Amino acid sequence: MDDDETMLEIEEIVQFAAPKFDNALQNGKKIYEYIESNLEISTVGITPLYRDAGYLLLNEYPGQEIRIYQYQLSIFENDYETYRGVHTQYIETIRRSLTNTFENLKVDLVKKNTHLPNPATFVIMAKVPCPFEQSLMPIAKRTLVKYVSTL
Repeated sequence: MDDDETMLEIEEIVQFAAPKFDNALQNGKKIYEYIESNLEISTVGITPLYRDAGYLLLNEYPGQEIRIYQYQLSIFENDYETYRGVHTQYIETIRRSLTNTFENLKVDLVKKNTHLPNPATFVIMAKVPCPFEQSLMPIAKRTLVKYVSTL
C-alpha cells in the first residue's frame, strides 16, 4: 500500500466518523445543558471578600446525603486568555437532618479546620438524578467557578 492509498483510506475513515462524532458531541452538549439548568447554587451564610478558597456542599438528587469538599480556585493565563480552574478535595459525606443544616455544617467545618477561619461556602443542589463522577461533579465545579466569578 503506498502513501496515496493510505491517505485515501484515512480520508474515508474521517468522512465516515466525523458526523458520528458531531452527533455524539451535540448529544453531550444537550445533556450538559440539561444538568446545568437543573443545578441550584447558593451561598451558605455570609460570603466573605475572599472567595477563592472555601467549601462546596454537594447535594445529589434525590437524597439527604451531602458530600463536602474543600475547594481552591486558581487562574491560568496565556498571551491570549485567562482561565479559572478549581481544585477540590473530598472531606466527608454527611446525612442532612434537622440538626445538620447547611449553616450548621459550615460552623462545624470552621471549628474543625482552623486554617480557613471565614470560608466561602456554597451549596449546589441537583434537581435531577445523574451520574456523579461522570456528570454531576464536573458540571458542579464549572457552575461553582462561574458563580464565584460573578460575585
